[in-house]
Amino acid sequence: MTWRAVPAHDELHRDGESLVLVDGRVQRVSALGTAVRELAAQPVGEDVLARMLEERFGAPPTGDLLTLTRAALADLVRAGLLERLED
Repeated sequence: MTWRAVPAHDELHRDGESLVLVDGRVQRVSALGTAVRELAAQPVGEDVLARMLEERFGAPPTGDLLTLTRAALADLVRAGLLERLED
């Protein structure tokens, strides 16, 4: 699957986290979510994204990297901050 960050009307970044304004709503985004949005500024596959997140944050202490990446992607989609593109 391929993913892309939903364009924000405005963003404020601080200490790795961000406030993102999309569709009239401001949302606080964790460092992980901010990194996903940054890395998905251009369409990116989830396998590639998982590897880039591992490079940035290290391997997860528990759980499968791809499964945890998919969970983060799902959270960002539910928040309206990321979209899945048709492959």
